[in-house]
Amino acid sequence: MGQTPWVAGAVSGAGFGVFEAIWVHNQIFALGVTWSSLGNSWLGLWERFCSVAFHITVSAMAGYGLAKGKSWQFYLIAAFLHGLMNYSIIFIEDNLLTTVQDEIVTATFAFALAVIVLWLRWHKTKEIPENNSSTPDTAVQMTTK
Repeated sequence: MGQTPWVAGAVSGAGFGVFEAIWVHNQIFALGVTWSSLGNSWLGLWERFCSVAFHITVSAMAGYGLAKGKSWQFYLIAAFLHGLMNYSIIFIEDNLLTTVQDEIVTATFAFALAVIVLWLRWHKTKEIPENNSSTPDTAVQMTTK
């Protein structure tokens, strides 16, 4: 299977993350916010950037699980992590975190997850090569005259 499920997961996560970012920004601009009124407040853009990175890594992790034959386990992990990120808004509503602090947590979480997924991708387990007796012997046979 190679790296195809991992890459396919990352690409699909990028597509979904970008779609969601466009959807969120369209809602913001529909409320009357303009680029000039944003000023130096790039928090929404930063949050969406981290969100796209998060979607890429979670989907790549699910693709990794698919490649390893553990698709439903990795899907459940990905779904749990996505739900955890979605419900982090509760901390803001309960005044446990400010919006900036929540964005820092989101960025840190997305970065840490990306490191874990990349480690999983490049981590090579030492496998004992199998002695396949069905392959022909390629040694040169000496004939006697």
